[in-house]
This record gives sequence, structure tokens and C-alpha cells, in this order.
Amino acid sequence: MKKKNNFGAIDIGSYNCRLLIAEESNKGLKTLCSSSFPTNLIKNLSFNNEFNEENISKTLSCLKVFSDKLSKFNVVDYRCVATEACRTVINPDFFTKHVKLNTGIDVEIISSEEEARLSLKSCEIYLKKIEDYGFIFDIGGGSTELTLFDLLKSKYQSKSISYGVINLSEKKEIYDNHYVDNQLRRHFNHFKKLTKDLNRDFITIGSCSTVTTICSVFQNLKYYDPRKIEGFEMSLDNLNYTINYLTKASISKLKKHPCIGHRYKLLKNGLIILSIILESISVKKMIVTQKSLRQAIINELKHEYEKKNKL
Repeated sequence: MKKKNNFGAIDIGSYNCRLLIAEESNKGLKTLCSSSFPTNLIKNLSFNNEFNEENISKTLSCLKVFSDKLSKFNVVDYRCVATEACRTVINPDFFTKHVKLNTGIDVEIISSEEEARLSLKSCEIYLKKIEDYGFIFDIGGGSTELTLFDLLKSKYQSKSISYGVINLSEKKEIYDNHYVDNQLRRHFNHFKKLTKDLNRDFITIGSCSTVTTICSVFQNLKYYDPRKIEGFEMSLDNLNYTINYLTKASISKLKKHPCIGHRYKLLKNGLIILSIILESISVKKMIVTQKSLRQAIINELKHEYEKKNKL
């Protein structure tokens, strides 16, 4: 019998640290462990470009747990990536060396282009629903990635902007609402110009908690149910209706919603960014997904391992 191998992927995001460990199976890859912890690494980074000690400590504690799980599940290969928070901080080497020393984990700070590539790869299952051109967007804690892909030519163009659901409030505090909103529009209008000759409404793929929360609220779910969210399709009317409802809802109402709760501030910032994206791109419908960088990393690790070991 062929030995089954386990692979690991860690995503050090701006708000959450996430781990995925998966095992080879006859049906592809089987999830053995999936964990996510809020560390809020990017908090206050807009003000001084330095991580604060509390959030470094939270992140290290989380990564120690992840390191133990990599050992427990006998992972043969892993990849740990860090995104916008580590791209922004003034001294990223201090953080990565600190992580290596305390947890044994090697951290790779990836470019926004690599982040967009992995995000697109994680959603390959949905590309068959798109004939030629489409968009995928990911509104994160410290940045938003927007990618236009051309399936006919196997090409894509991506843009990453340093505005996410956490640092949007900080940037508005430093500057003002009008300035920040105009900056968002300026960035996203880049894609408006790219697509002006295509003359169509696009199918988009939304891969972020803002979108999955909108989907949960639209379906009136009593609790967050991944099975009812993954692959769900929302029309532009559905999107606009739900965004309008959530924008007008009181804070107390948002707090009481089982799929929102204490994350209501992050959702409100995500709604602002999403609304401006929808102003810039003609959208026909959106496919909702929770698939992340980790799924793409695991698949690539498996492929490379098999290639190297000629399995």
C-alpha cells in the first residue's frame, strides 16, 4: 500500500493566523487539521510601521501551537507565508528571525503578485463557470487584492492596494474619509480602464470574510455554515440589497447577528471597500468561496513532493 503523506500550509495574515494540514487520499486531499486564531498583527501599523509587542506575542504563541501540530501529524513538507502586514512593517527580518528562533518555522514574506496567484489557483474549481474573462477579489485585513484573469490566454493582471478591513479605519484617522475613498476609487478604476472595450458584465469570485458574511446574511443563516456558503452564487441585485441592508443596520443589530457579532467594525470597512469595487466593475454575479491561499499551497506542495520523489 502506498504511504500517505501529510502536507501543511500556514498563512500569517494581517488579522488571522491560519493553519491547514491535509493528507493524500484516493479522492485527492483530506483535511486533517484546520485552525485559525486572531492575532491582529497589522493593528496600528499605519501609524508607525512597527509591530507592537502584544500582537507579536500573540502571533508567536499561535505559531508555537502550529509548529507542534506540524510535528504531531508528521508533515513531510510545509510552507508558511506572510502577507501585507509583513510587507508593510519597517523591519520584517526581525519578525521572521524571531519566529524561527521561537517556533522553528521558516516564514516566507510573499509579494502581492504571489498572493494573487495563489488566491486564483485556490479557486480553479470555479473557473469552468467563466468562459473567458473574470475577476477574483480578496479583501483582507491589511490589503485588498483584485485580479483580472483571461482564461483563453492563461494570463492574469493583479493589483494589490494597502487598504483592508483593519487599516482602513486607521488610514481614515490619519487622513480623512474623502481622501481614502478617492484613493480606493483611483486604484480600482485601473481595472475599469482595462475592461472598457470588453463591454460585458463579469462573473466575479469573492474570496474573503466580507463576502462570506454577506452571503450568510442574505441566506438568513442562524449560524455560520460553510456548506451553505461555499460556491453559492449571488446576483448583483442580491449583493446590492444585502450591502444596503447591512450598511443601514444599527450596531446593536449587527452585534446580535450570529454570523457577525464582535466583527461588525471589520464588516463595515469591508462593505465600504466592496461597494467601491462594484462601482468600478460591471458585475453580473459573484461566486462565494472560503478557499484560501492554504489550499493552493497544499496542492502545490503535494505536486512538488511527488515530482521530487517520482511517486
